[in-house]
Amino acid sequence: MDAAAALLLVLLLATAIASPSVYAQQTNNVGCITSERDALLSFRAGIRSDPRNLLSSWDGQDCCQWSGIRCSNRTGHVVKLDLRNNLFLDDIFRSWYSENPHGMRGNISSSLVALNHLESLDLSGNYLGGVGVPIPRFLASFQSLVYLNLSCMDFDGKVPPQLGNLSRLVYLVIDNIWNPNRYRSMLHIEDISWLLRLRLLRFLDISGVDLSTIGNWIQAVNMLPNLRALRLRNCELVLPHMPILHSNLTSLEMLDLTDSGFYTINPAYWFWNVGTIRHLDLTNNEISEAFPDAMGNMTSLEVLRLGGNNLTGVKLKVLENLCNLRVLTLWSNLINQDISQFLEGLPRCAWSKIELLDMSCTNLTGEIPKWINQWTDLSILQLSSNMLEGSVPLEIFMLGKLKQLYLDGNYFNGSISEEHLATLVNLEELDLSYNSLHMMISSNWIPPFQLHWAYFAGCKMGPHFPLWLKGQRDVIYLDISDAGIVDNLPDWFWSVFSNVIYLNISFNQISGMLPGTLEFMSSAVIFDLNSNNLTGTLPQLPRKLAELDISRNSLSGPLPQNFGAPLLEELLLSENSINGTIPIYICKLQLLVLNLAKNFLVGHLPRCSEETTKPSRSIAALILHDNNLSGEFPSFLESCSQLVLLDLAYNNFVGELPTWLADKLPDLSYLRLGHNKFSGSIPVQLTQLGHLQYVDLAYNRISGSIPRTLANLKAMAQETQSLSNPLVWRYERPANPDTNDSPKYDDSLAVVMKGQDLDYTRNIIYMVGLDLSCNNLVGEIPDELTSLVALTMLNISHNQLSGRIPEKVGLLQSLESLDLSSNELSGEIPPGLSDITMLSRLNLSYNNLSGRIPSGNQLQSLVDPESSYIGNNYLCGPPLSRTCSEPDATGHDIEEHQQHEAKYFYLGLAAGFFFGLWLVFIIFLFRSCAGSARSGAVPSCWTRLPQGLALQLRRG
Repeated sequence: MDAAAALLLVLLLATAIASPSVYAQQTNNVGCITSERDALLSFRAGIRSDPRNLLSSWDGQDCCQWSGIRCSNRTGHVVKLDLRNNLFLDDIFRSWYSENPHGMRGNISSSLVALNHLESLDLSGNYLGGVGVPIPRFLASFQSLVYLNLSCMDFDGKVPPQLGNLSRLVYLVIDNIWNPNRYRSMLHIEDISWLLRLRLLRFLDISGVDLSTIGNWIQAVNMLPNLRALRLRNCELVLPHMPILHSNLTSLEMLDLTDSGFYTINPAYWFWNVGTIRHLDLTNNEISEAFPDAMGNMTSLEVLRLGGNNLTGVKLKVLENLCNLRVLTLWSNLINQDISQFLEGLPRCAWSKIELLDMSCTNLTGEIPKWINQWTDLSILQLSSNMLEGSVPLEIFMLGKLKQLYLDGNYFNGSISEEHLATLVNLEELDLSYNSLHMMISSNWIPPFQLHWAYFAGCKMGPHFPLWLKGQRDVIYLDISDAGIVDNLPDWFWSVFSNVIYLNISFNQISGMLPGTLEFMSSAVIFDLNSNNLTGTLPQLPRKLAELDISRNSLSGPLPQNFGAPLLEELLLSENSINGTIPIYICKLQLLVLNLAKNFLVGHLPRCSEETTKPSRSIAALILHDNNLSGEFPSFLESCSQLVLLDLAYNNFVGELPTWLADKLPDLSYLRLGHNKFSGSIPVQLTQLGHLQYVDLAYNRISGSIPRTLANLKAMAQETQSLSNPLVWRYERPANPDTNDSPKYDDSLAVVMKGQDLDYTRNIIYMVGLDLSCNNLVGEIPDELTSLVALTMLNISHNQLSGRIPEKVGLLQSLESLDLSSNELSGEIPPGLSDITMLSRLNLSYNNLSGRIPSGNQLQSLVDPESSYIGNNYLCGPPLSRTCSEPDATGHDIEEHQQHEAKYFYLGLAAGFFFGLWLVFIIFLFRSCAGSARSGAVPSCWTRLPQGLALQLRRG
């Protein structure tokens, strides 16, 4: 929330909670009411967890002295109960993984109805609800209530219309946006008429409450004449066909309609005529129209937020009378203007008043004008992800009030020196990432500012480590990745940045040994240290750490039996020299991604028992290729129902593939088991995996035939599909709406494609392939294979497959690589093969194929096309030098010729066999009669021979 909005809210709240009652810090001689004390103690009994110990003071007789309690100085009745968790939003915005560590947990006891003089109730930020737990109806019994805040409490179900009985209510907040179960259940309102009874209401916030069934919500709020602030963020609002032309909201100062699904800003809509509005927020809608002229009449407007829409025709002249404008956000709209032209179009009367300007992702071009130093009040400037160029002007660094400067993702060049930064004494956030900037700052320079967020990714800061960072002890987000640093990590590094939440030093050549423990970095959530020269063993990790990448370094030794970080979700340690076995501690983590590929790990995977396994394992990617792991297919995966990617390739796994894959791993999309020693047949159940789009079983001992049920692989059989990338890594770039979550490109799924090893990460969702090569498969290629029209790669080479190539192979129009080599395939090459326009690699070599090679531009454009057909002695025609015998020769003629040759071959074989058998008989006969022949007598056995043959033998 910007300063302007915060100030406005403070003023509104100050007015809203004004009450004739006098709250007492001490109750003088008026003691606590016994029944009310008992009610509060009953409430305390319903609280299971109190991390901030707010209720620890709830002891003793005088409840008016307890924390969060205020009593009337006159009557002694409890008039205020304030147990808000004021750290809730800090926790949410500080970390994506916040589990509301400071909030209470439990339920709200109905005993509170005894506090019938209560005027102010604030339990916000405490999880006192849950799925199926609605806002308690008994809260409507507090007839004196002026202030009610139930935001961020994890309530569910219908908002009780009984709240309309609180006729004295001035302030009502039931904001449900940060409900942790919001996508499973959410608060909703079925009838909004109860709002009409809250005539005194000045502040109303029902953000995140479903109003999709309410068609008259505008009429309802229009009947609240005292309303000064209205927040309806993400309420699924339905716009009426006929806009209200007149508004009764003559006091309205703040209107927030963020994420409301608006596609139009009809100039007749009611809020354009409310001249008192100072804060208008239409962020994250679908507005594509130009600014209505009516906007120019909103001269009181100080805050205008239109980011995250589809605005294209921005007419800045409409804004020329908005002289009070202090905040303007237009991020993620297609402004498509030169930045000088755009800035000149903003109201000149507001140049010296504008405090925040956010133009990130708006296709701004050109150079930042030097006259930007006239914007003297500017404290936040966000120009991320545009097409700005040139050097960063020195004048921008003359803006002494600047606190946040985001210039990342542009085409700036040149250098940044101490002279640029010397006057920015208030600077807290600086992002110069992804430009061609050179940080020319001396090692002994002491900055006048203390950065909290420091982003220099892709800037040249090296080769030496930037020592000027040593004094920046307040940094909580640090990114110096790909900064050309070739140096040792300074000794002070880990202590100076001990408070970081996000740390990225990846893609440098930073050396040094990791410390034995990083547990002292208690706030750390993300570490990205990949692609450096760090050594040592995996240290003890910070407790809150959620994502760790130390891949492509020089870590060694075994993994610790317990390395901490119980909240760890992504652990990437590939391409190191880690040895030993995988510890069973892995089973205790709730990992989403585990990558230990290309190490020296040995032994079996841990047997995760029920005692060591998390109740609901949510791992999405398990990558263990290129190790020396052994054993059978991991049985613990039966409990990993959300697994998307499994890579066990290049190990020593044995045994048959399990039949439970489809039942236990329904989301499995990528399966790499190549280069192991798996045996048995391909389970038919494998083809029941509807999301399976990449299968690698190459170089195993798989036998049997290819299942005909392959057609069940829906992800391979449909050209359009729901795509998701399991390798998602969160790069925190708070000011840039386009780069919060990005694929983790430098961790990859290696596949064999077009005869070479390729790494897939960014495009993994588009990789659809089947590799069954180098096994012992027999039988024919099933025709059903041609129904897998989304395949980009098919490799079933080096098996013992026979029969013909399926006639409809031409249906596989997405194929880029096809390898059927080294089998026993026969018959003609189907002519439809030449119709596969995407095909760039084809290998049909070493089979028994025959006939004319199909002609077609695609087959002629293959690289080294002749090698695709070698080892097939009866193929003819281009690109082979062997010409077909006749221009109209057909495969049938060639097959007939082959059949005649085979007939003569087998006749010759039979004759040879008969002659050989006869010769053996004669030799045997000769030897048996040899003794008689030597004595000169005619052996009796000769008398049974033909007369001519006997005579010849005798003479011999």
